[in-house]
Amino acid sequence: SYPTNEIHGPRIKKWAVGITIAPREKEYHTQTINSVIKAGWENPHLFIEPGVELDTTHLNLPKTIRAEKYGCWKNWFEGLKELTKIHPEAGCYGIIQDDVVFCKGVRIFLEKVLWPSKDVGVVSVFTPSHYTNKLAGFYKRDKSGRLWMAQTFFFPPAKARKCIRHKIIAGHTGDKNIDNIVGRWAYHDKSPPYYFVPSLAQHIGEKSTLWNNRLNQARGRKAASDFVGEDYDISHGMI
Repeated sequence: SYPTNEIHGPRIKKWAVGITIAPREKEYHTQTINSVIKAGWENPHLFIEPGVELDTTHLNLPKTIRAEKYGCWKNWFEGLKELTKIHPEAGCYGIIQDDVVFCKGVRIFLEKVLWPSKDVGVVSVFTPSHYTNKLAGFYKRDKSGRLWMAQTFFFPPAKARKCIRHKIIAGHTGDKNIDNIVGRWAYHDKSPPYYFVPSLAQHIGEKSTLWNNRLNQARGRKAASDFVGEDYDISHGMI
């Protein structure tokens, strides 16, 4: 079982969760969407780049279809902005990338443990191997521009809005390094990121949409070493 930390802020009653989806040589988004639904978010909003085909079972999900290629960063940034406008009353804004899977019950679990501190800027339930720890729970990872992995970022409402308005975020014109840029914002805003141990999600992408080398595949530091598994129900493991 896992400890439920002291809660800072109101319990989350309404979620706004999106998935950014780009065309890949090998697609993972079908597996990701199914996993997100099993984790407890039944209607994730899909932010879809040109050239993506959805499984027929996902055609009725809420979605934004980009008329032109946005790229990884812009699709993520615009997706977060759109979620705050579409769901202004949400208690949490989550942006998930299209190459990750979760264990079961993550939504219910997070409703019991968010937020882990008063100053938290963003939390991740996917924890890369070099961020893991022997003790279970949330850990601060204030790495500024050296922050790793943005597969599962969840923001408190006020921090989501501060993030999208900040010059570090709004002024970024590149097409990658979401983790690094968000890390810089969090450090500047004194709103540190927190990662959960053990990892409740796993990075599954073998092919990156941005990089074309083995160092950026989902292995080693790009993957979790202690993922609890897709069949594990974290909602049953709470104290």
